[in-house]
Amino acid sequence: MKLLNKTAFLGSFASLALVLSGCDAVQPKQHLTEGFGNSVKHNMAVQIVNPEASASITEPPGLDGNRANRAVTRYHTGGTTQIRKEKTRTGS
Repeated sequence: MKLLNKTAFLGSFASLALVLSGCDAVQPKQHLTEGFGNSVKHNMAVQIVNPEASASITEPPGLDGNRANRAVTRYHTGGTTQIRKEKTRTGS
């Protein structure tokens, strides 16, 4: 029984030593440049267009109901406008 307790204690001590060896306080501090992190801040600012957009009172411009109905009908009946091919000249 004593051998099991001794083995458990040594295993726990070794595990604790291994965990503590990875702590940040043991490793030397890195000296970062003054602009460290600016690229992350820049990329975040570029991706955030308007954080107050949800508070906007104005509604986006809509589509007239009759015009939308005609567009959907043309789509379903295959009455869409065909693309016109144009010829161009190259060189002189």
